[in-house]
Amino acid sequence: MVITRVLSIFFFVVAIGLAVVLVNNIKSKIDADARIENQEQLVINKLKMIRDAEVAYYTSHGKYTGDFDTLISYIDTGSIYITQKTEEIEMLSYGREKSIIHIDTIGKVSVKDSVFVVREPLLNLAAGTIQELSLKQGGTIKRGEVIAVTMSNTGKAVKLKAPYDATVEKVIVKEGQQVEANQPIANLSYNRTNNIKDLATLPGVDGNAKFELYAGKVSKGNVVVDVFEAKDTKPVNPLRRKNKNEHALRVGSRTEVSIAGNWE
Repeated sequence: MVITRVLSIFFFVVAIGLAVVLVNNIKSKIDADARIENQEQLVINKLKMIRDAEVAYYTSHGKYTGDFDTLISYIDTGSIYITQKTEEIEMLSYGREKSIIHIDTIGKVSVKDSVFVVREPLLNLAAGTIQELSLKQGGTIKRGEVIAVTMSNTGKAVKLKAPYDATVEKVIVKEGQQVEANQPIANLSYNRTNNIKDLATLPGVDGNAKFELYAGKVSKGNVVVDVFEAKDTKPVNPLRRKNKNEHALRVGSRTEVSIAGNWE
């Protein structure tokens, strides 16, 4: 009887211990997966910025660059010309039409402002009346602060919080105005990065590890085409490290005419 009780207690303790180990293993796996996912998203965000900068550089120079210093300098000081395309139809003497395309430069905008500033509307949450509005054109908002209160058509006060730190470029509505759900109430803008000079550095990695950047040409049939590739040099995902980082996150291609990322 005593032996049976001792064995029961022993197996009960063992079962609890195994359960704790199992739970800890599962939690560790979940935590590791979350860490990898978060790190890869940071890398993807930077690869998208590198791609956009390379496309802008190509627009200005007719080629890509494989040098980060050159690319960063271009972002910091370069401009993109804004053009307008018009078509003129000329009637020829024999009854045919001739199309003449005119491309005029109507201005320019800095690369930093056009590529590295995100502009998007701030949408209202519920149909009703704007009761409070803490938005000032040219002012800033902080993530999480209440910036508008709408009295909905059902009589409920709906608070709208700032989704991120941003600059208010334009206020579209005013207090007392009737609004619809998902109606823009302001236009916001924010910088994609606070430090353009840090564009080459891998995020979330100790040390000064950098992306690998390549630019060159490939022949497709009888046509020579410019290409570029930016690649993560220290993947945190073990699957991406196989075969010398063969599946590491990258954008563009050394061998194909593509500016897509391998996560897309």
